[in-house]
Amino acid sequence: MIFVEDLSQYLDEFLADARDRIDSISNAVISLEEIVKKGGDEREKRELIDRVFRDAHTLKGTAATMGFMRLSETAHKMENLLDAVRNGEIEITPEIVDLVMDFLDAIEKMIYDIEAGSGDENIDVDPLFEKADKLLKGISSSKERKEEKSHQDNREKETTATHEEVPHIEGNKYHIKVLFQDDAQLKNVRAFLVLTDLEEIGEIIDTIPEREIIEEGNFTGTSLEFTVTTSLSPEEIKKKITRHPEVKEVVVKNVKENVQGENLEENVNEYTIKITMEKEAPLKGVRSFLIVQDLKKIGNLKKVFPEPNKLEKEELIEGKYFAVLLQTNENKDNIKQLILKHPDVEKVEILEGNRLNEFHSADKSKADKSEIKKPTPQSSIERKVKISKMIKVDVFHLDKLMNLVGELVINKGRLEQIAERLGDRELLEALSTTSHLMTELQDEIMEMRLTPVAEVFNKFPRMVRKLARELNKEVEFTMEGSDIEVDRTILDKLGDVLVHLLRNAIDHGIEPPEERIAKGKPRAGKVELIARREKSHILIIVKDDGKGIDPEKVKKKAIEKGLISPEQAAEMRPEEAINLIFLPGFSTAEKVTDVSGRGVGMDVVQDVIKTLNGSISVKSEVGKGTTFILKLPISMAIIQALLVKIANEIYAIPINNILETIDIKQSKLKTIGGKKVIVLRDEIIPVFMLHELFGVGYIEKDKFPAIVVDLGAQKVAIGVDELLNKKDIVIKSLGKMLSNVKGFAGATILGDGRVVLIIDINSLFGGISGGL
Repeated sequence: MIFVEDLSQYLDEFLADARDRIDSISNAVISLEEIVKKGGDEREKRELIDRVFRDAHTLKGTAATMGFMRLSETAHKMENLLDAVRNGEIEITPEIVDLVMDFLDAIEKMIYDIEAGSGDENIDVDPLFEKADKLLKGISSSKERKEEKSHQDNREKETTATHEEVPHIEGNKYHIKVLFQDDAQLKNVRAFLVLTDLEEIGEIIDTIPEREIIEEGNFTGTSLEFTVTTSLSPEEIKKKITRHPEVKEVVVKNVKENVQGENLEENVNEYTIKITMEKEAPLKGVRSFLIVQDLKKIGNLKKVFPEPNKLEKEELIEGKYFAVLLQTNENKDNIKQLILKHPDVEKVEILEGNRLNEFHSADKSKADKSEIKKPTPQSSIERKVKISKMIKVDVFHLDKLMNLVGELVINKGRLEQIAERLGDRELLEALSTTSHLMTELQDEIMEMRLTPVAEVFNKFPRMVRKLARELNKEVEFTMEGSDIEVDRTILDKLGDVLVHLLRNAIDHGIEPPEERIAKGKPRAGKVELIARREKSHILIIVKDDGKGIDPEKVKKKAIEKGLISPEQAAEMRPEEAINLIFLPGFSTAEKVTDVSGRGVGMDVVQDVIKTLNGSISVKSEVGKGTTFILKLPISMAIIQALLVKIANEIYAIPINNILETIDIKQSKLKTIGGKKVIVLRDEIIPVFMLHELFGVGYIEKDKFPAIVVDLGAQKVAIGVDELLNKKDIVIKSLGKMLSNVKGFAGATILGDGRVVLIIDINSLFGGISGGL
C-alpha cells in the first residue's frame, strides 16, 4: 500500500506525464479546430474529442492523487469545458480553443512551480474559471448563481440546520450518498472533486459532513451525503460521480420517493459471474483487474476468486478465467456488456446466487493434479518477467556511462598504436575482437541516448497558434519527421533554437491575410517544421511561404547599425547579404515588440548550433519565402573524424562536415577576384590552404590533398599537407577561457596521449554561409 507521504517518489514521473498530457491536449485541440474549419471527417473529430477529454481527465486524477488540489481543480474545470464540447453543448470555435490554451498555459506554469518546489497555489486561475462558467452556463446565470451562493453562505454562517430557502432550479431534488473504497487514499481530494462536480450540474442544498469540512480538505470519512436539485437523471448523476477513482458506490434517491424507496436492497440480485480470457491474451492480470474495477462501480462486489492479488500476478484458474460474486440491481445484459467492452474477453457466464464453491472445487482439483505432474514453474516465472521490458533511467547515468565509454575509446586507440608498434599477431587479433566489442558497446549506449524530436516538436503547435492569433495572422503549421531520433544533449538545446526560428517565420515572414490576398497568395500562410535523417547527421528545416528576406533591405539595416561599411555592402552577393542576419545586434523589425526587434535571436541561434558541432544555412527568395536548414550530428559525445596534418601538427575534422577528399594540382588552380578556385564537375569551388587560415607558413607543392566541405551556401576546398586516417574521437570542451576562440569545436586525445584540436569548419569561415 502506498501512503500519502511516500508519493513524493513519483513526482518526476508525474511531472513528465503531465507535460506529455499538455502537449497531447494542445495538439489535438488544434487539429480539432482545423477539422471543424475545413469540415473534416466526423469520426476523426469524435476520436480527437474523446482523446482530449481522456487526457484532461487523467491529468485531473493524477494531480489529485499527488495532492496538488489547485492543479486538479483547474484541470477539472477544463475537463468540464471539454465535456460540454464532447456532448455537443458548445461548438469548437477559436474563442473556445483560446480558452483551452489559456487553461493549458496556467497548468504548465503550475507544473514549473511544482518542479521548483513552490507548489501549485501561485497561479491566479479565477479569471479562467469565470470565462468557463460564462461559456457553460451563460453570463446572467453565472451572476445569479454567485449572488445565490453568497446568500447561501451567509445563511450557513447563521445556522447549521437544513436550508429553508433554496434558489429555484428546474429539475428534481435528490439525496445522493457516495461510498468510498475502504482502502481509498486521499479521500479528502475525492470528496472535494465530487462536490465540485455536483456544483456544476445543479444546486447543492445540504451536505454531510458540512460543506466547509469538504472544501478545506478535512474530510476523513468513508461516505458523503448531498441533497441536490438538478435536471439530470439519477443515471447521469451516477455516471458523473463514478468516473472518479476509488468511488465504491453511488446511491441516488428522489427525495419525493424516499419513503417508498427506503430499502433498496429489495431490488438487489446476487450473481456469480465467470469471466474467461482468451488463451493467448497478453496482460491477463491487468485486464482482469480493470474488469473487477468496473464491476465494483455497479454494485457490491462481495468476493473475487482467485483473490485480487493473485489476479494481478496472472494466477487465473486454469490460466484463463476468474469468478466474482456480485450484488447489484443491474440486469444481466448490462453486466455482460460492461465486461465484454474490455479487450481479450472470450466468454462471460452469469449464474444466479452464490456458486463460487464450484470454482473453489475446480481449482483445488487442478492443484491436486498439478502435484503429480512434473512441475514447470520456470516458464511461468519467465513469462511474467517479460511483462515489463522498459525501465526508467536518469539521464545523469547515461551521461556518466557515455563518458566512461569515451575513455574506453581513447584507450582503444592507445592499444592499437602499441599493437602496431610491437607487431604481435596474437595481440592484434585479441585487440581486433576487443575493438569490435567496444564499438558495439558504444553504439548501444549512443542508441540509448537517442530521443525522438517529437519531444520538442510537440511543444510548437500551441506556440505557433498563440503567436499567430496575437499578430492577427493566419498560419497553417505542419510538422514532418517527428519520429527522427537525436542525442538527448542536442535535443535539450534544440528547443530554444527552433522557438527563435518559428517566431521569426511568423513575425517577419508570414504576411497579414489581406496583404497575402492582394499578392495572390492563399489567405493562410504556411510554416513547416521538418526533420530528416541523412547518413551520420540530421537536418532540421524551418520553412515559410512568406515575404522572404530582401538582401538590399538587410544591407541597408546593417549599414545603419554600423555592422558593415557601404563599400563592403556593394561587394556582397545576395547570399552573403542575407547571412548578415546572423550578426549580433541585427534586426529588421521596425519596432520593438515582445516577439522581435531587440537585436537578439539569430546570433544566439548561430552560437547554440556552434556548440552542437552543427551548421545553419538560409535560403530566401523575395515574395516566396525563407528556408532555414540546420545540419546537426546525431550524437556529439563520440564522433568520427578525419585526421589531417599541416606543418607537423595534427588536426581532426568531423566526418559529417566532409563531402569528399580530392587531390589538387597547382596547374588546375585558377584565380577569380584575387581568390584561388578549382572547377570540379562544372562547379566553381574556392580553395583555401589550412595553413593560411591558421596563419602558418607553408611550401607550395605541385600537388596537395584537399577536403571539400559544405558551408550551406557554397562548397569550399581546404588544402592540407597530408590526410591521415579516420578515427572515433571523444569531444572534450576547451573550457570557458577558450570557448570564444573561432575555428575550433573542442579537443580530443589520441592513443599516444597527444591532444588534437577539432576543427569547426563553419566558424572557421565565419560569414561565408551564415553558419559557424
